[in-house]
Amino acid sequence: MTAVLGRLAILGAVLATGLGGCGVQQRLGFAKAEPEIVLPFQSKLSKGDDARRFSVRVAANGASIADVRESARHPATGYCLLNFGGSAIDWDTDASGEWQATRDDKGGLVFSGACTAR
Repeated sequence: MTAVLGRLAILGAVLATGLGGCGVQQRLGFAKAEPEIVLPFQSKLSKGDDARRFSVRVAANGASIADVRESARHPATGYCLLNFGGSAIDWDTDASGEWQATRDDKGGLVFSGACTAR
């Protein structure tokens, strides 16, 4: 009985490895997820001194704040979800209530905020 189970396990492993290259995984929904909409700009999140605080730099030379918000929101939401269990973010805002952004020396926009979940 043990030999039969061992052979079945080996057969299953061989089949799983062999089927990986022929598109079966993609058709069954087990492939790596690809975004439906590609974000317009590259972004990089940096943690602050307090783990809840972060800043996101978006490489968007000459772009408006409205054009880069989703590129900043995406990594921030993922960071908060993975580290604090929720997507709620308290973005630093200016006097008008809009997200506050500064331009760095390379022309990128830097947004800051804090995860508020938990």
